[in-house]
Amino acid sequence: MASLEGRSAVITGAAGGLGRAIATALDRQGARLLLVDIDADGLADIASLLEAEALVADVADASGRASIAERCGGGGPDILINNAGIEKASEYARLGQDEVRHALEVNLLGAMLLTHALLPGMRERGGGHVIHMASMAAVKLVPFNAVYNTAKAGLAAFSMSLSKELAGTGVHSTVICPSAVTGVGMWARASGQLSPNRLVDSSVVEPGTVASAVLHAIDRRPVRILVGSPLVRAGTLLSALSPRVDRWTDRLSGIHAVYRERIRTDGGRRL
Repeated sequence: MASLEGRSAVITGAAGGLGRAIATALDRQGARLLLVDIDADGLADIASLLEAEALVADVADASGRASIAERCGGGGPDILINNAGIEKASEYARLGQDEVRHALEVNLLGAMLLTHALLPGMRERGGGHVIHMASMAAVKLVPFNAVYNTAKAGLAAFSMSLSKELAGTGVHSTVICPSAVTGVGMWARASGQLSPNRLVDSSVVEPGTVASAVLHAIDRRPVRILVGSPLVRAGTLLSALSPRVDRWTDRLSGIHAVYRERIRTDGGRRL
């Protein structure tokens, strides 16, 4: 792809493993980065490594979003990557109402409202790109993760709708939907405690593969990218078309058993 030299990029959730991979990939292309996270120590580490600007801010909080917008200035960034997210496997009825609200504020509303704050500057400048990090679970829903599914499906719908609205303005919107990402985030937290499942385990992707999808999005500006094996992508799209196929792929993958185990591994966490 073409160099990003001189182009500015904001990455939320930059202290996590996937955020670090995305930040590193953009840094290698010469982008000028503003890294955002609530994890001050992790953020300081990656910012120091990349010699990038850092801001401790919570995208779920209005003051946090305001501080990001203020740091970006009136014109906004060239690229906004809404990557911040939280997740917990649970029976829905066992979640506290505050957990449901907080998860939606981080995973969906925070991204939408940060985009709302920065989009006018992009529109006025006549250029920019908003990239939303969703999940394959936005298309192929998994059990015992209703809030996460809802947030990511909403994020995908928001991005794709926004893409139509922005046609011809020079500003673009892309949603990226990876399958489980190995070594980082929820899969790193839980995978070592789960029973082996060859189909599920073989469906995971590397953080670098997702980071490459981000670079592809910036270069080609597609509306949506599914990141996973051809089998996983095909199964995901077919499941979205037919409830019968969806039930069949659930049985084939044993996903119910996997997420019932994940309820146990996530039992001590809160959203």
